[in-house]
Amino acid sequence: MTSLGAPRPDLRLVVPVAVAWVVAVVLVASPAHAVPVAVAAGVAAATAVLVVLQAVRRGRAGPPPRAHSGPLGVVGLVAPTLLLVALVAVAVDVRDAVRRPEAIRAIDDGAAVVAEVVLERDGEPGERTVPGRLVRMEHRAGGETITTTGLRVPARVVLAEPGSTEHDPGASDVAVPLVAGATVRVHAELVAGTPGATASVLLFTRGDPEVVHAPAALLLASTIARRAFAEVTGRLPGPGAGLLRGLAIGDRSGIDDRTADAMEVTALTHLTAVSGSNCAVLVGLVMLVGRAARAPRLARVVVSVVVLGAFVLLVRPDPSIVRATIMAVVVLVVHLRGRPVHGAPLVALATIGMLVVDPWLARSFGFALSVLATAGVVVVAPVLASRLAGRLGPVVAASLAVPVAAQAACWPVTVVLAPSIPTYAVLTNLVTEPLAPVATVLGLAACALAPIWSTGAWFLAAAAWAPAAVIAVVARAAAALPFAVVPWPAGPFGAATAALVSTAVVAAVFVRRAARAVPVAAAVVVGVIGVSVVVVPDAVVRGSVPADWSLAACDVGQGDAVLVRRDDAVALVDTGDEPERLERCLDLLGIDRIDLFVASHYDRDHVGAVGVVANRVGTALVGPLGRAADADVVATLRRAGADVVTAGAGTAGTLGDLPWRVVWPPPSTTEGGNDASVTVLFEPSRRCSDCLSSLFLGDLGEAAQRRLLAMVTAAGGWPPVDVVKVAHHGSADQDPALYRAVSARVGIVSVGADNPYGHPTDRALAMLEAAGTAALRTDQNGTIVLSASGGDLRVWRERPDRGDPTTGVSPVARTLLEVGRVGARRGPGRARSGPPTSRAGGTPWRRRDQRAQPRRSTRSRGRRSGRHRSSS
Repeated sequence: MTSLGAPRPDLRLVVPVAVAWVVAVVLVASPAHAVPVAVAAGVAAATAVLVVLQAVRRGRAGPPPRAHSGPLGVVGLVAPTLLLVALVAVAVDVRDAVRRPEAIRAIDDGAAVVAEVVLERDGEPGERTVPGRLVRMEHRAGGETITTTGLRVPARVVLAEPGSTEHDPGASDVAVPLVAGATVRVHAELVAGTPGATASVLLFTRGDPEVVHAPAALLLASTIARRAFAEVTGRLPGPGAGLLRGLAIGDRSGIDDRTADAMEVTALTHLTAVSGSNCAVLVGLVMLVGRAARAPRLARVVVSVVVLGAFVLLVRPDPSIVRATIMAVVVLVVHLRGRPVHGAPLVALATIGMLVVDPWLARSFGFALSVLATAGVVVVAPVLASRLAGRLGPVVAASLAVPVAAQAACWPVTVVLAPSIPTYAVLTNLVTEPLAPVATVLGLAACALAPIWSTGAWFLAAAAWAPAAVIAVVARAAAALPFAVVPWPAGPFGAATAALVSTAVVAAVFVRRAARAVPVAAAVVVGVIGVSVVVVPDAVVRGSVPADWSLAACDVGQGDAVLVRRDDAVALVDTGDEPERLERCLDLLGIDRIDLFVASHYDRDHVGAVGVVANRVGTALVGPLGRAADADVVATLRRAGADVVTAGAGTAGTLGDLPWRVVWPPPSTTEGGNDASVTVLFEPSRRCSDCLSSLFLGDLGEAAQRRLLAMVTAAGGWPPVDVVKVAHHGSADQDPALYRAVSARVGIVSVGADNPYGHPTDRALAMLEAAGTAALRTDQNGTIVLSASGGDLRVWRERPDRGDPTTGVSPVARTLLEVGRVGARRGPGRARSGPPTSRAGGTPWRRRDQRAQPRRSTRSRGRRSGRHRSSS
């Protein structure tokens, strides 16, 4: 028997809201155009309405027109679309006046201010930024102190390292506990936010924030409860203890790196983000209890709303949680109506309502995920469950339908954040779905009880710990399986192809069985194409990496991670703060063993991903400790079995037969920080023709660089250096004399694309050019690999430079072109004057008195070649 098609969802309001959403995305980046757009859309909407009214009037004198067909149907769709566009444009103009009042516009970027900010979220240990609202500001202008009050400017407080004098992207501990709802006073530099960003201003602080007003009573009570809950769960074993806090109240601070990575790989992070899933658990519990008590549907909905309100207060009413709560209320209203398929108009109404209140939500990934997940749950999941119920039974069908619908709806957005397919996402969500509600509900009960009766709260937390621990085990086990993630294209192409697959999957749910083969086949074909577009070029790229590479700068975003190799011995200088990027680079280069690890200093953008490599490290060089969190990095290395050595000038050793020595900091240095960065020089003998000399400057500032130059000059000066790792991601805080003295042929700038710090600065790039050093940047070139033979230095780059003649060619063709260049240029090269341009496979620079050596394997053999000695 052929099943009938499901009732089609009512999309009449969805299309206008989608168009208004797109308009909001554009206008928030250019609010000056909001008024013209509002006027034009309003006039056009009024004209369309007049056309409709005229048609209706004519219909009274003759046959009634068809409202949903022909020109009248088009006008009937265009009119509400234009009205919503006009409404959103007006909201952008009104909201922009609040976000950027005249007092803010009159201040130059970098101006010193004293600001009072109401925090929207807790400041977690090691976190660098906290969102809030700027409510009061003082600044100097014309010799006078100007005070502005009554502000409501969205702001982001960027916490500085104690004693820092520059915008440092590394993390730091916060000396003052920052609590949501508290008002803090900060001495800061005010910088305008990126157009369209959530924060209108950035406040780069100097010194610790000062709490001037405590949170409101209810928020203060929730703070006490959260801290008591953290103390109770701290007595339980991990990783279940840390995961329990995330499941119950969204506190992710206790989740270890391995579990966090596994949750991300298996698409379970929504369980710990206080999203719609948490709200759904509470609503489901209330509904279940109410149904068992035979309470009326309206009473169940009212109680659910009250419970959601209390939950929001406990977990903090920041914007993401408010969004999730609003969407949960939409689900409740749909439930109250009892017509799930017609929930699409309600989701659309809630969406446009939130966009009118704050149009800047249009660019928020969290907002998009909330809307799409809710649409999947209230529109697609009920129909899919009814399709599957005949074969799997209603309970299993409903359990499977929700994660499938949510994943299909959200994937076009999540693929932008992580371009991959979580292979086991549906399976892990299906397995953990019955466990998460138990852990969440019992954890919330323990959190509420913790300030009153810690012993009782511990028993509840212990009961909740068991399912939380199982979830952690499932996530870790699934993440360790082969092909846990399948690569997918990044950027607009990846999002577009993912949207096609998701649309085809959703269409297959609603069409009749006889027509279902078409969307299913389309989803499969597009999916195969999407995976192939990444897998094929990736395989080509892997095959194109020079086998005889000596140095590789990994693209880890705004951070440092550089590999040095000699024979089968490998050294890694820093790790960056993005574990998945570091893993990808190590996998690309075939590195499974790190003989020598150098932690230049302890900022997160240099050691945040140390957990990824700790169990592969033989010897680790670290600098002096500066903060309490610094000791955690050292402890992580020691627990993994690394031989940890506190290094200073004079510490030396060999990597294979490649000598290295530490030239900074002085042995007397006792305080950590940027200027205590462990600076390592690899200096091969003249007999080594396929070695590269390299200098790693960490995040040394100009003053420290000047002292380093003086110290090395007094000891005999610099030897010839092929490669210098430019300090502090190319910040302006550099000493040109040092780079002139080093006179490196290549300067590696490890930097994240579109970073908010302006790195690398024009001053730093001009300084390298003046020193005759060619700058290679990971933000433009991706991972960069250098190799040497017979005095020639060759460069392989993962991505070509902007403006490369192959730009615009398909990824496969471009990669093949670059592979051709690799093969053409692996032989001995000619001497060149000045820093030449390079392609994948590189252009040679010649070094004197060098001869070619045979190539070595790209994979470390596990030899412990990181021997060291210390002169101190």
